[in-house]
Amino acid sequence: MTIIDKLDKEILKEVQKDGRLQLSKLAEILNRPRTTVATRLARLEDDKVITSYRAVIDPLKVGFSLLAYVLISVRRSAPSGGKSAQVVLVERILKDSDEDPRLPWIEEAYVITGHYDLLLKVWAKDLRQLSYFLINYLPTHPDIAQTETMLVLELVSDWRDRLIPIDKVLPD
Repeated sequence: MTIIDKLDKEILKEVQKDGRLQLSKLAEILNRPRTTVATRLARLEDDKVITSYRAVIDPLKVGFSLLAYVLISVRRSAPSGGKSAQVVLVERILKDSDEDPRLPWIEEAYVITGHYDLLLKVWAKDLRQLSYFLINYLPTHPDIAQTETMLVLELVSDWRDRLIPIDKVLPD
């Protein structure tokens, strides 16, 4: 595990706010030499504490109008290639979603505990696309025993609005 000190925490807080922040500006904000900040930033990247830098796009602004959470119960079967039936199924659904324009975009997928086995965060262009996914596509998978879908009526806050509270998880 990477040891993260106070300077690392300060770096994480700043790059989390703005991943395009120039190194010289970051060093200025932190009141540290540019080389020190560059070395620390490189270590945080090498250790995969910082996993990527990318543009965060609002799905609503690019044509997705419906957000739904889909819970899926999976029939129990033997693992395949070292992977559980749940993981194999969700990987197939993700691949199909990426390749088939009739299917919605699945932003997140989890294997969960409880009555259901999988949780999908699904963005659809419209009700027709979501309906196709739920009524025509999902039933083609014999391992799916049951589904439950929840439509989001209003998005109050999601990960795009929120920063990881570094001080809560990495105390001084």
